[in-house]
Amino acid sequence: MGNQLGFAQGFVNMDFEDANNLGTPASFNQISAADAFPGWTVTARYIFYDNVSLSGGSVSIFDSNPPYSAAPIQGTYFVYLAGVNVPGYDIPISLGQTGQIPSSAKSITFWGNDEGMQITFNGQPLSFSTIGSTANYSIYGADISAFAGQTGQLLFTVPPLTGSDNLDNIQFSSSSVPEPSEFALSALGGLLLGFLRWRTFLR
Repeated sequence: MGNQLGFAQGFVNMDFEDANNLGTPASFNQISAADAFPGWTVTARYIFYDNVSLSGGSVSIFDSNPPYSAAPIQGTYFVYLAGVNVPGYDIPISLGQTGQIPSSAKSITFWGNDEGMQITFNGQPLSFSTIGSTANYSIYGADISAFAGQTGQLLFTVPPLTGSDNLDNIQFSSSSVPEPSEFALSALGGLLLGFLRWRTFLR
């Protein structure tokens, strides 16, 4: 997607690369939200580094060598949100931040996987759809133009009993949300170019 606006005014650490003090975690790799997610507010029973709660209810920061076969996404760190999987426990977990969306923003994207995550801005739901995919993650996009220039909370919530979700590389863009076919054609073009170079190399 072109015309990426990166981090909007007031929004920070949208790729989760600002994690710090992770070298000496406490028991079971529990750490503080301030160390794992600078700039974000976390609502969860547990906050971990390279670990999760077996009963869910945890928000974790994973590095490029994550546990449980979770594939790295982008950069050094990404987020793993594990919803509560114990019936009767109505405990959603969330990750939120307040900032201003750029006045020229038309769309918002993120990389990861979505198994029921709810995403809102100022309490209004954002309707994300899958616009691309790779072997390790999917790419999701939503129209954000109605909120351009506004200040509010961007909130990612995993309700109880909805599984787990990965999250990384949140971006605002001045381009509209592309159709999935655009990503498919781009990927096909890349594969074709790689194949032609491979054939040339073999000659």
